[in-house]
Amino acid sequence: MTTTADSTSSSGAVAFEILVGVTALGAVIAGGALFAFSAFVMPALSSIPVPSAIESMQAINVAAPRSALMVPLMGSALTAAVCGVWAVIARPAGWVLVLVGVVGTIAAFAVTAIYHVPRNDAFASADLADAAAWQSYRTGWTLWNHVRVGLYFASGVVLAIAAALPATRSADAAL
Repeated sequence: MTTTADSTSSSGAVAFEILVGVTALGAVIAGGALFAFSAFVMPALSSIPVPSAIESMQAINVAAPRSALMVPLMGSALTAAVCGVWAVIARPAGWVLVLVGVVGTIAAFAVTAIYHVPRNDAFASADLADAAAWQSYRTGWTLWNHVRVGLYFASGVVLAIAAALPATRSADAAL
């Protein structure tokens, strides 16, 4: 017979697992969107004339913060912070893995906030004919984009495992 306390505790555990899973999904979606830039957007921009590449990237940098990309980017950072606090306070099953995933997700978002946003803002005024500015921007931007893609994917996997572990243990215990 389950008591009200057991039911409440079980509901909290399920809510935590769902929040961790949603955070994992958001991290992987953000990483996937950013991976597209590393995989084909930046290489494609590098294959066109510099003025067109600069103008295109400047347009992308205006559109990106107003796009649906912000939902998984900011949403995963926000839910990661909530998961981290919850994990430290409640210490549910898998809480150490959750913290590892939280740190990765927040680090990926920090790369965006600390490196990419200021870099994009500065690049907004680049002269369309400045090949050196484009080369410098593209090289650094792409390198740090690889870093945040790796962080988002790794943290998403870790968070997915952390979300699944308690459910796996419950299923094993039922057998």
